[in-house]
Amino acid sequence: MEVLKRFEGLMGPGEKYALPEIFMMEMLEVNSQLFELENRGDVTAVLQLGNRISGWMQHLAEDAEPALSAFENGHASQEQLALLKECFVKLKYLLRIQQRISTFATRDKAL
Repeated sequence: MEVLKRFEGLMGPGEKYALPEIFMMEMLEVNSQLFELENRGDVTAVLQLGNRISGWMQHLAEDAEPALSAFENGHASQEQLALLKECFVKLKYLLRIQQRISTFATRDKAL
């Protein structure tokens, strides 16, 4: 995703960021749903879930835009940096799920 490139330099090498528990609980539910859909071979439902993930990613990118612009211009506040780190890690997490969905859909179509 192109927006992830804009976050370069935000986090130091090996820096970890703990995501909010509520987000992780939502992702646990999404991963469980994805696993169930994959096992059923329900490509349509998997792709619908992928669209939902894409929507979340778009929403995160839009929410981060003002802080991201400030970061790129070297004027981000500590609060903006914290928001950006959270958005960046969430986007990376969602991107991994989206890649899993793409792999499943591609694999299923090849069969």
